[in-house]
Amino acid sequence: MCGRFAFYQEIDPLVDDLGAVDLTDPQLRSRWNIPPTAPIHVVTESIDQDTGEVLRALRIARWGLLPPFAKEVSFSSRTFNARRETLAEKPSFRGSLARYRAIVPMDGYYEWVRDGAGKRKQPYFIAPADGTPLYMAALVSWWKGPGDHEGPAASEDGRFLLSATIITRQAAGDLAEIHDRTPVMLRRDQLDSWLDTAMDDRHAAQAWILEDSHLLEDATLAVREADPAVGKVGNDGPELLEPPQTLL
Repeated sequence: MCGRFAFYQEIDPLVDDLGAVDLTDPQLRSRWNIPPTAPIHVVTESIDQDTGEVLRALRIARWGLLPPFAKEVSFSSRTFNARRETLAEKPSFRGSLARYRAIVPMDGYYEWVRDGAGKRKQPYFIAPADGTPLYMAALVSWWKGPGDHEGPAASEDGRFLLSATIITRQAAGDLAEIHDRTPVMLRRDQLDSWLDTAMDDRHAAQAWILEDSHLLEDATLAVREADPAVGKVGNDGPELLEPPQTLL
């Protein structure tokens, strides 16, 4: 699964590389401990209703997808991850699979492993060895719940809230020793296909996301210990990416 991650890349080079418009809040940059229900960066494509042109944009979304039928915003605490094997079947995700696909850029994500005694949980940070961004396959939804919405994920008129889920798959190889699930990490050259608004059938999108040929190779990733302090949501900063020093 993916339940905590870091995103501290510079925004300008990222949006230039992706050909996206930056519609985000500058206050939400350089975070090393992002939990579910927090605001996160997403890249989406949409068709402008006036011009018919496709707009690719970097936006802010609530991490935890809110489908149209969700009664309360708290629903998102259960939908921050979505299994790729069942996207087309699950009511929470199948509508977004056809119309609202996205990617979540990040620098790396955390997983926890218990020690041999099963008492202590050691966090690990998983990231590309060369420092390039990760691009996680995701879904988004514009949610019109009760009342007006505020914050960086809200639409300009406050009527809708943008929310997102990160897609996961069965882990294999070395990653399976850390956790049985892992985020769907897309290769850079596959992003256009995943975001393409012309793929508007959920079954076609389901078949696409099940193809392992679209995935970043696990061998390009590096795994290292992180500071256990990352387990507390209130802790943030680059020091979390390093294990604590032992004083002799």
